[in-house]
Amino acid sequence: MEILELKAEKRTTKGKKVTKRLREERQIPAILYGHKLDNVMLCFEEGQFARILNTGARMVRLAFDDKKESVLIKDIQYDYISDRVIHVDFSRIDLDERIKLRIPIELFGESAGVKEGGVLTYVMKDVEVECLPIAIPEKIKVNISDLNLGKAIHVKELPVLEGIQYISDPDAVIVSVHQPAAEKVVPEEELLAEPEVITKKPKEGEETEAKSA
Repeated sequence: MEILELKAEKRTTKGKKVTKRLREERQIPAILYGHKLDNVMLCFEEGQFARILNTGARMVRLAFDDKKESVLIKDIQYDYISDRVIHVDFSRIDLDERIKLRIPIELFGESAGVKEGGVLTYVMKDVEVECLPIAIPEKIKVNISDLNLGKAIHVKELPVLEGIQYISDPDAVIVSVHQPAAEKVVPEEELLAEPEVITKKPKEGEETEAKSA
């Protein structure tokens, strides 16, 4: 698997003003940590990172200060208004060391149960796996064509991929198809019945006077 390279620059200052200026310059602030080494503050060009994200890569080779480090894209923060990437966390990795991470699940095909009028419920959107960094899959594809009404696909039924071990609960449901909820049928008599008129609660003494009258 080809490891994409991301060119970055080391930064020594931090704070809201600094990160704001970086973003105005179309730069993304980031931090690199892990393997009991010092944290390193970085920044890199926004367009360069967008191209890497579009490939679905989870691992990159960071190039800065005349050296290169293999890292995992651990966390990405987005601006809640514009959806621009505003910060990235990288974790150092050893290419010979197995790691744990979550991989997105992608469904494909048309469920037989849905064709029969069932409702598809997509329960788990990703699954935790353990593998070597070079074996990280972009996604786990699940064929739901044979998923019948009243049936489900569990973690233990996910496709076998070389070098990939599923860590999530084997009995956890990925996707299921069930009968649609039955609509409550209201009898015609209830629909035509006149509503009960609820009057104002009489004040103390009023009820006695009414009875006397």
